[in-house]
Amino acid sequence: MNEGIHGERTASEPQDRVTELIEQQTAISEVLRAIASSPHDLQPIFDAILDSATRLCRADIGSLRLSEESGLRRVASRGDPLLVSQPWLPVLEEKGSLLSRLATSRLPTHIPDFTALGGGPHVRTGLIVPLLKDKR
Repeated sequence: MNEGIHGERTASEPQDRVTELIEQQTAISEVLRAIASSPHDLQPIFDAILDSATRLCRADIGSLRLSEESGLRRVASRGDPLLVSQPWLPVLEEKGSLLSRLATSRLPTHIPDFTALGGGPHVRTGLIVPLLKDKR
């Protein structure tokens, strides 16, 4: 929340919250529309999820990965292809890797400094949000 020195809310805070809620509802609508129009083709659904997520987070890059026996498989990506395909990303997505462990934790995780974890120099912060189906 935007609070002033004395703990008072700013005049624009309610409007900011309304704008944020509208953006979230729009994102949900876009994903549901993709599901309804492509129930047997998952790619448009993955694309809609990632488009909405990167827009809501105001992220420069993003990727959506599926959890499989061998690790995490990238099914969609957004942003500068050179950044998305950095050589350190495949290392993070192997089974048993940091990213794989975070995904299987079932908890959203914010990583404020990827470089402290040995990540690449072009991606500073990350948000890992596991999407679950039937608690998996």
